[in-house]
Amino acid sequence: MQEIKATDDELKRIYENIPSSYDRANRFISFNQDVRWRANLVKTALKFCPNPGLVLDVASGKGELTYVLGKFINAYSVMLDYSENMLSNSLVKGDRIQASFNALPFRDNSFDLVMSSFALHASDDVEAVVREMERVSRHVLAFIAMGKPDSMWKRAYVGFYLHYVMPYIAVLGGAKASDYRYIYYIFKRLPTNSYYRQLFSRLLNLRVYRELAFNLFYFVVGEKREEQGEER
Repeated sequence: MQEIKATDDELKRIYENIPSSYDRANRFISFNQDVRWRANLVKTALKFCPNPGLVLDVASGKGELTYVLGKFINAYSVMLDYSENMLSNSLVKGDRIQASFNALPFRDNSFDLVMSSFALHASDDVEAVVREMERVSRHVLAFIAMGKPDSMWKRAYVGFYLHYVMPYIAVLGGAKASDYRYIYYIFKRLPTNSYYRQLFSRLLNLRVYRELAFNLFYFVVGEKREEQGEER
């Protein structure tokens, strides 16, 4: 199944009310597509979990994904992030928990839907994080994160952009170039996307897998394998 895309009217509603403090970093690295991709992720996840009673936003930052989710459905959401500063400056009201995504402080099967956006690549062990997300989910997982193209030429292109171009675009947006150079070093240490696709296919009942923006990001929606009666 392909991702379900947000309509122009839905995106207009999101953009019209978007807070001024909406995360600039993801705007720069996603070629200004982060809001659209989050909206598409939410719509696609809701196709498989249409009425989630309880949602977890993993590595939520300021709650950007929770903010977008709230434009589509009235669900009870919990935001979890390792940074107290991010949580204290949340864009939306709701439960906020300071914790690591490597060890989610919840019981098994606690949430109908577990989501994350632009965060998993920061982990030294993406498999451990996805296993934790799967453990606390009852039904569906959905996430977007930075990967690495399998194509050598695309790797060179996006690597050049992240290293030499994006930090200076950030300066035009009023940020410090030095604050954005770390993204390139994260990119350098990542395995290629073929590794991630195999990993997610093994851990989840993979429903949607797409690569975006010169294959710099992966877009994933999957169901908990136990739900399908499959062995781990």
